[in-house]
Order: sequence, then structure tokens, then C-alpha cells
Amino acid sequence: MSADLTHTVIFACDAGMGSSAMGATLLRTKLKAAGITDVTVINKAVAELASDAEFVITHSGLTDRARHMAPDAVHVTVENFMATPKYDEVVETLRAQRA
Repeated sequence: MSADLTHTVIFACDAGMGSSAMGATLLRTKLKAAGITDVTVINKAVAELASDAEFVITHSGLTDRARHMAPDAVHVTVENFMATPKYDEVVETLRAQRA
């Protein structure tokens, strides 16, 4: 994962709601518990990703589309937005950026 300072994490899914919104809430909770308060976590449809997105989390079936939409972003792929150890890795990456 990137060493650049991340300010926004985007959860991208087909419609921009549902399980990705719940995943975004889980990550917000983990970031708050870790004392990381300067990162905004949002969710949106993968088709709405801007090319300058910084950090994108997608379901494995959408990662290729997300990489095409935001080729310079850090991309994290999950199998399940609701239960994944990847969120702890994201928190550690963001904490390390701020150390």
C-alpha cells in the first residue's frame, strides 16, 4: 500500500450503497478507535470514481473496473465488505503514513 498521505478512502460498488456503505461504517469506526480523524470514508458507485481517487476499496468482482477508473489510486480488494481483516491492514497503513 502507498506511503503517500491519504485523506479520502472510497468504498466503491455497483450502486454505491448497501454492503459498501456498511463496510465504510466499519472502517470509520476502526479509524476512530485508532485515533485517525483526518481521513474521510465515503461510498459511491464504481462508475462515479474520479481518476484522481486516492484509496479505493472494492469487492473482488469490481476491482478491474475500479483500477480502470482510478489507475493511480491504492486499491484494496475484499471478498466481503462486512467481514474482512483487510480493514485492519488499511488502518495500519494509514497510521504508518501519519507516524
